[in-house]
Amino acid sequence: MSNQSIWSKLFTALRGGASEVGESIVDQQALRILDQEIRDADTALANAKRELVTIMAKHKLATDRVAQYDARIGDLESKALAAMKAERNDLAHEVAEAIAVQVNEREAEHKQVVEFGGYVEKMRKDITKAEARIKSLRQQVDVAKARESVQKAQVSASIASGGANGKLETAVGTLNRLQAKQEQRAAELEAQDQLAEASTGNDLERKLKEAGIVPDTGSADAILERLRKQQAGQ
Repeated sequence: MSNQSIWSKLFTALRGGASEVGESIVDQQALRILDQEIRDADTALANAKRELVTIMAKHKLATDRVAQYDARIGDLESKALAAMKAERNDLAHEVAEAIAVQVNEREAEHKQVVEFGGYVEKMRKDITKAEARIKSLRQQVDVAKARESVQKAQVSASIASGGANGKLETAVGTLNRLQAKQEQRAAELEAQDQLAEASTGNDLERKLKEAGIVPDTGSADAILERLRKQQAGQ
């Protein structure tokens, strides 16, 4: 797997996860998706770390080869100087050609060292950044899960409270209807009594007594008056 593909998958997973956390209310399905994306990001991060180890090993090997080239070049330069001192210009020229080959190969190897070193430095920074982002994302998911649990509890409490309130309202409504029926029945009974009195003449007798036209012999005043007269007659 190439370094580019690893980081592409890693940051794609992180971007997808971060966009989900931005929602104000996260449902359970979104949380499951987000958990999976975090696991994918962890996997990509682990792959990136393994790739970093591989590149670091290549960087070390290339650095060692550069050191070996430096040693061979130094040895050949000593031999070229010795040939020149012995006035063996032919040998000195031949050694110089060998040195040129080693120098060219060393330069190519040194470029690899620089390139691998740059990769190592960049990947270390990217891995540190990715670890921090994954940690932050995981914390946000934990907060979202806790918030989801609290909201579910609030919804359940609201439903329970609403059910209780609904039952109370039903009971109050039933009581009101019962009282209304009782008042209606009492009014009907009173009306029936009035009709009965009117039909038997009791209602007219009552009205005459109230008007003082017919004496009310059954009243307390009438009884006391009758008793006084009896006492006076004795």
